[in-house]
Amino acid sequence: MIDAPRTCPDCAASFEPADNYCRQCGMYLAALRDTAIIASAAAPPARVERQRAQLPAPVKKAATAVAIGTALQIGVGLTGKYLARQATRQAVSAVRPKPGRREKVKPVAETAPMVQSATPDPYGDAAAVSETVMIRRVWIRRG
Repeated sequence: MIDAPRTCPDCAASFEPADNYCRQCGMYLAALRDTAIIASAAAPPARVERQRAQLPAPVKKAATAVAIGTALQIGVGLTGKYLARQATRQAVSAVRPKPGRREKVKPVAETAPMVQSATPDPYGDAAAVSETVMIRRVWIRRG
């Protein structure tokens, strides 16, 4: 008896009776098989061709998504490190004096005398800190 291809109850794609999973949607098909009792007196087949096992479609899609996500994450990480390194080099080169150019240091006698105020500064050891906080609220009305 030759088994004709059947259709998947989930996606209506055809499948062979020996398939465990639908090759289109990945539905488990082994439970739909009819069980048959085979007599033990039958001769074993001469050679059985072995089919290559295939992953169900959802597993293939998930594996592809994981591979792409990993590649993107590595690429973004390397790009971020490169940009941070470049920004650090630019910041350091902007602060560092150019080699070969030295500023002349004037002796203390040549500088203008500093004017001392009569009252000492009460905030002489204080440091100024500036902080900017931005808050944005969005109200969406539906209906």
